[in-house]
Amino acid sequence: MASESPREQLRRLGIRARKGLGQHFLVNEGAADAIVAAALEPEPEALLEIGPGLGVLTGRLAASGLPLVAIEKDEGVAPELAHIARDHPNLQVRYEDVLAADLAELAARGRTVAVGNIPYQITSPLLEKLLACEPPFAAIVLMVQREVGRRLAAEPGTREYGALTLLAQFYAGGPEIIAELSPGSFHPPPRVHSAVLRFTPRTPPIEDAERREWFFAVVRAAFGQRRKQLVNALGGAPGLALDKPQAQAALTSVRIAPERRGETLSLEEFVALTEAVEEHLS
Repeated sequence: MASESPREQLRRLGIRARKGLGQHFLVNEGAADAIVAAALEPEPEALLEIGPGLGVLTGRLAASGLPLVAIEKDEGVAPELAHIARDHPNLQVRYEDVLAADLAELAARGRTVAVGNIPYQITSPLLEKLLACEPPFAAIVLMVQREVGRRLAAEPGTREYGALTLLAQFYAGGPEIIAELSPGSFHPPPRVHSAVLRFTPRTPPIEDAERREWFFAVVRAAFGQRRKQLVNALGGAPGLALDKPQAQAALTSVRIAPERRGETLSLEEFVALTEAVEEHLS
């Protein structure tokens, strides 16, 4: 059974890759080995796999002997995962939507690394859920669309730099790029290239939960209309209740020129600007 191709596995199971779930099964053995190596390098005490699918990563992760929970939405692949679980009692498979799962419970099992080849359409909400998890994961290794990976690793002043970049930097600094993969690494092949990233969560620069909401409100306002100068983007932005004179004063107080645009600000400048906005609204 181990020598079967994904196409043969799907035919035997009587199922097809489901477009609605964004299913593209990894078939590149070398890439699978690299992903698992990146997940095990931080010396975790437990593992979480997201979207195990046909189990190409699952078997490798379970072979580590570490407690492994795999969360899968499609019960059609249950026979393949049950086959792996029979040989690896350390594997527990849960059939549920990862966006509704209690990740805090899973991250609390000691140093836990989350790993997965995730559907592109849930990348942003899932990444936010993983990065903001309390307690934090020891590391997060994810396969994402290459263009999304470049946005996550972008530098200020570049076209790719945006709110998603700041989300990653806020919780984990810049991600490490483990590998880039062509469409042929998957079955069925997607229309895009992919990238494997590793995030190492850290204590965020703003620890208070309410103040974090202010930070992301400022970021959303700054990138809501990228071509706008900051004073115009922040003044009257939904969720801020900040008028233009207040925006001007907040920017000036932290020595950020009002005519700058959001994509030119560093994480540190956004943190300082958040504090200034709070002061001018209090």
